[in-house]
Amino acid sequence: MSEIEIKCLLCGTKTREVDDINFTATIEGREVVITRLTGTRCQNCGEEYLGADSLDKVEEVTKKFRKPVVVFKRKITTSGGRRVIGIPEEIDRPLGKKENVNLWLEGDKIVAEVY
Repeated sequence: MSEIEIKCLLCGTKTREVDDINFTATIEGREVVITRLTGTRCQNCGEEYLGADSLDKVEEVTKKFRKPVVVFKRKITTSGGRRVIGIPEEIDRPLGKKENVNLWLEGDKIVAEVY
């Protein structure tokens, strides 16, 4: 790892690039730990700063643990022999005229990306 010209915000000492930063957060009551992140660390006080790629990874991982603010419960019905779920008006209205959707399963959840 090499020294780079970034100074610690706490003590002003030069930081050094590292690839062993651990990030810990509590999200929705669950402790989330992400290991082996890259960034810089102060050689004097140990303060750590995540690099851009690591910040992206933290955002991607932590999003998976957040629950939506509003959840609509719907019954699964049948139409023409196929299972159907109605989209609530509160969700449909902001979608406008978008007519395409990618669907996938995440565990026991159906996730929809409308475009």
